[in-house]
Amino acid sequence: MEIIDLKTLTISEIILLTSLAVVFIVQIYYLLRYYLRLARHKDKTSDSTGNPTTIILPVHNEEQHIRAILDRFTEQQFEDYQLLVINEYSEDNTFGILTVLAETNPKLKITSLSQETRFSEKQAINIGLKGASSPWIILLTSASGSIHPEWLARMNSLITADTDAVIAYSNVERTKGFRNLICRLERFNQFMISGAWTVAGKPFVFNENNVLFKKSLYFDTLGFRHKLNRNFANLELIFNENFKKGRVILTTSPEMAVHEHIEDDRGDHIRLLKKGVQIRQSLSLSKRISLFADDLTRILLPGLAAAILIIRPEYWISILSLPLIYFLLQAIIVKILQNRMHERKIFLSSLAYILIKPVINWWLLWSMYLIHRRNRWN
Repeated sequence: MEIIDLKTLTISEIILLTSLAVVFIVQIYYLLRYYLRLARHKDKTSDSTGNPTTIILPVHNEEQHIRAILDRFTEQQFEDYQLLVINEYSEDNTFGILTVLAETNPKLKITSLSQETRFSEKQAINIGLKGASSPWIILLTSASGSIHPEWLARMNSLITADTDAVIAYSNVERTKGFRNLICRLERFNQFMISGAWTVAGKPFVFNENNVLFKKSLYFDTLGFRHKLNRNFANLELIFNENFKKGRVILTTSPEMAVHEHIEDDRGDHIRLLKKGVQIRQSLSLSKRISLFADDLTRILLPGLAAAILIIRPEYWISILSLPLIYFLLQAIIVKILQNRMHERKIFLSSLAYILIKPVINWWLLWSMYLIHRRNRWN
């Protein structure tokens, strides 16, 4: 191993080497300050005996599956809850079946959105929140798979007197196919980022589902007013504007995780990416700068190391040691987190996806900007 001799380097080489060292330090800071804290995070239960909770569940044309969907909640070891199902302009007999089931199930309440509108998702959520009789709300989708019997009880056990929301993990079920894989990678990556910032005291979310929150969080801030034109994000916009440090709790417990079954739709990943970009743009300036610095230095680290290796290959051991330390620490954190959340078969692909994700974000942001600019002049 040949030690780097600064006296033999040119000014440009010293600048490159200094830049590499600075970028490495910044990335290590992010890994230790944010991501390692998430990997080591443990739930702290409170003395709460339970809070009245409404589960909001929008459905559309689920005649064949509605009974199975509702059966997922029958074994919940938590008594004080209401299941509010919103029938979103179903064209089959979904509403009729729900009406019959509600007659024998006191926990089931139904309401309906009569016709499809441009802002139907937001309207359905708004109707659900207005019809909810509980001070605490949690939103799920009809695609949600099996739910742990202690899911709602454990979510409630985390609530303290100062809590406004409890964030749990949500992803898609593992099936065959590349599109399923990249959707799982994106959802895991989103949770890893928002979870790390939340644990560090800068809470925000990329996903509105499986978040237990105070209903007042919505109505005290005028709900979706001035937010109807946001096409991809819904409650995430409300949450991220109003989440405060110390008032949001995050859990990585697999018993509180929810996995959704989705069809093999090539547009799912693009919609997730567009939603993520929109949510990032809606965050506070300090959070946007922090996220951008993380993305930028993550890309620069291997890039600068490669540039110096091309110029000074004799120092390859010293140069490669920096990105190697970073990747090993990143791998350890991802492995701990995935083991804790029982997220299998995406370890190596997650490491690759985490590395290239900033480039995907920037490409998508630029594409959306060009589309918006083109539409302005048409």
